[in-house]
Amino acid sequence: MIPKYEQIKQDLLEEIKNHHFIPGDKFYSEADIKRKYSVSSITAVKALNELTAAGYLYRIQGKGTFVSKSKVSQSVKFSDIELHSLDKEKVKVLSIEEENEMDILKELGLPASASYYKIKRVRFFEDTPFLVHITHLPKKLVKEPIAKDISVYSSIYEKVRKDFGIDLFSLASVETNEIVFPEHAELLNLLNLSFREPVVQQIKHSYLADQSVAEYIISYKHWKYFKTKIEVEAE
Repeated sequence: MIPKYEQIKQDLLEEIKNHHFIPGDKFYSEADIKRKYSVSSITAVKALNELTAAGYLYRIQGKGTFVSKSKVSQSVKFSDIELHSLDKEKVKVLSIEEENEMDILKELGLPASASYYKIKRVRFFEDTPFLVHITHLPKKLVKEPIAKDISVYSSIYEKVRKDFGIDLFSLASVETNEIVFPEHAELLNLLNLSFREPVVQQIKHSYLADQSVAEYIISYKHWKYFKTKIEVEAE
């Protein structure tokens, strides 16, 4: 038998999805739900808490409960739009080094005694640099000894798939994008940027099946080559 609070939660959820309330509207109070369904405070609070935890509602102390402006019931997809032909891209590997910086070890979920490999690459469209990748890989995903010809790391995903049979493209990942104004001379030179010209800083973590970090990437994309598309599916 479905618990009473679950029945109430589903009923209230239908009201939200059917637009009886719109984002930002004040929602039923605990007292409202008690009267509407003839239930105890415990049951009413439980239903409200479930909807709040799921992201459909939020609370403001002293003011009440409101319908969330972010519709978690909708599917939202973000994607980069390439502003040039991919077949005219090329990648230059600048370096691959073993390091053990504490901040990066934390991002990779590795102990202080461990180390990782940092691979620095620049992506070009024809002869114009537009993207700098700084990839950090745990040593378990780097075949040793390192190849003398570091150009084999121009596609790290292909290298990892060839050496370990792991498809990094298919892994769960989290990426954030932020506009920054770099001051580091090397980065400015690599992207042919003038001082105080912006870039898009892209930070990405990918995760293996055991939830360990497979890669930590910091990328800097020239602002002229950054464009995204946001798609929201109808309910």
